Amino acid sequence: MDFKNRVIFLSSLGFALGMMLGIIITAVSATMEYADGTLYLCAKEFTAFIGNPLLAFVIQAFVTGIYGMIGMGGSSVYYIEKWSLLGATVSHFIVTVACYYMTAFFLRWISPSDIFDCFIMFMLFLIPYVIIWASKYFSYKSQIKEINEGLIAFKASENIENNAA
Repeated sequence: MDFKNRVIFLSSLGFALGMMLGIIITAVSATMEYADGTLYLCAKEFTAFIGNPLLAFVIQAFVTGIYGMIGMGGSSVYYIEKWSLLGATVSHFIVTVACYYMTAFFLRWISPSDIFDCFIMFMLFLIPYVIIWASKYFSYKSQIKEINEGLIAFKASENIENNAA
């Protein structure tokens, strides 16, 4: 799959997943946060801001779809061969976190003035990124070592054959 088609595919998949997960996570977290026996599909603050619960839900679904599209479509940077794993991870992290905060502030998931919540969300992004990056780094390092050992063994066997001939 070429790069353009990969971006389109991942973005389309990300839009659908973003909508679905955005709806589910928001419904569960808002319903648990307010804990008054009502199922909330959006944050109360966002519904009040929009003024219509159905319209708020539709806007939220679309915005979380866009966020999913950016996150998954943006993961295409990992397929740019000229970029290092660290460079791709840092660029994806920056874009994803920036878009998350824009989404979260707009949808009233968190308040920009709530520094503690902003910090917690940042850490909830940072920790998995560090873990995933480290696991990929050590996995690639192991694969490279294995390939190099195979090449050394291949060269050694080739030298033995050439000397025998």
